[in-house]
Amino acid sequence: MKRAIFLVLFVVAFTATKAQDDFFEAPNFKAIKHNVMESSSPYFYPRLLQKFLAAETELNLEESRHVYFGYIYQPEYIPVDTSAYNGLLAETISKPSFSEADHDRVLQYAEALLREDPFNLRALNAKLLVYAQQDNDKAYKRVVRQRKAVQDAIISTGDGISDKTPFYVIKVAHEYDLLPFLGYTFGGEDRMMRNRKVNYLTLSTNRFGIERLYFNISPVVDRVSSLGGSKF
Repeated sequence: MKRAIFLVLFVVAFTATKAQDDFFEAPNFKAIKHNVMESSSPYFYPRLLQKFLAAETELNLEESRHVYFGYIYQPEYIPVDTSAYNGLLAETISKPSFSEADHDRVLQYAEALLREDPFNLRALNAKLLVYAQQDNDKAYKRVVRQRKAVQDAIISTGDGISDKTPFYVIKVAHEYDLLPFLGYTFGGEDRMMRNRKVNYLTLSTNRFGIERLYFNISPVVDRVSSLGGSKF
């Protein structure tokens, strides 16, 4: 029953994003890798990333999936999130009110984080907060398009209700940043499944009655393993 209620609301929210027979589909990493590396492809990564960063128009779903998941095949991809700017950004945006200097700092920290990870939802949300307070409508809409592309890419891959239909992410931090968008808060437990490709986050009490969400983090695991590491 909980799953049915959640799926009804999830489908209503997602229909505008993906109007096709299947509501979600796991990423085909082999096809994505080929497409983002092929210069004649509409998803050739240098061009696609530039379109995402410029954000003059909204990316369609396939573009969103390719720019997000295709990033793991770029040399800039870092699977773990250890930037000191995370703490600096969190400290600044926790203030009850902002000065102009605070606005500048938030944008500075957010930009630094986005240079390391163009899909950092926390940094994108921080920029939206500042642009809203500055009434910078043009910049606000541009960042909204970027954030939507990231969110669309992730929620197009599953419903997160079981380990068979997880949301796919390219960084563990993106799991936590997705929760508010879905109307959840973190419940305090982050546990890896036995196969070490899927983990779940427990959720605080919510209107859907959902206790946890599952995420496939295979891109993270594969990259960390290729670098000879085991922790992320």
